[in-house]
Amino acid sequence: MSETVGPPGQRRRSSERGAPHPDFNDRTHPLDVLVPGIAAQNAVAYSELYALVADRLFAFAFRLLGDRHEAEDAVQQAFLELARTDTPPNRGRSLEAWLFTSIRFTCIDVVRQRSRRPAVAADDVPDVDHEDLYDLGLDPLLENALRSLTPQQRAVLHLKHVEGLDGEQTAHILGLSRVAVYATAARAERRLRDLLDAANGRHPLSPYRHIDHG
Repeated sequence: MSETVGPPGQRRRSSERGAPHPDFNDRTHPLDVLVPGIAAQNAVAYSELYALVADRLFAFAFRLLGDRHEAEDAVQQAFLELARTDTPPNRGRSLEAWLFTSIRFTCIDVVRQRSRRPAVAADDVPDVDHEDLYDLGLDPLLENALRSLTPQQRAVLHLKHVEGLDGEQTAHILGLSRVAVYATAARAERRLRDLLDAANGRHPLSPYRHIDHG
């Protein structure tokens, strides 16, 4: 293949690419075993990778976009980008981060495209499919509170509380400093606590159950 194609943001920001994706630590990662197959463009390896991470990537994309179909498209785009690159990540943890980063840039593109669309009359807006809320294991009260946050705040909380990533990993995926990640998480969690306190002190379901608010 003649052209190196990374996540959408890397194509636009080649000057920011710099060093290879950090491997964060040397512990064995579940995706390590698939890395040689991905590098060799092995269809079985891609199928196994999809089975392992597609649901998680979808949840992340859905958290940023709030639309099932757009989230599914973002996941497909991430795998297309991976298949096109001549230099896939050489560690499982880096491969995982690469896919989440690709999702993030695709979501940014989608949100920008939305802003260019003509305004839609309120009567033409379809009803929300609340089935999606339960697919992610969220109480509708918490879902409404999360929607009041910025996309960046939602992304930080998702990577922290759902994916269990630390500050460095989250910073790498979102293109932020660790200080910015911690500050964003603190503001978002404080906002959620305030909103949930205002809603009669009801406690949210997992995965945000350990955010105290009372």
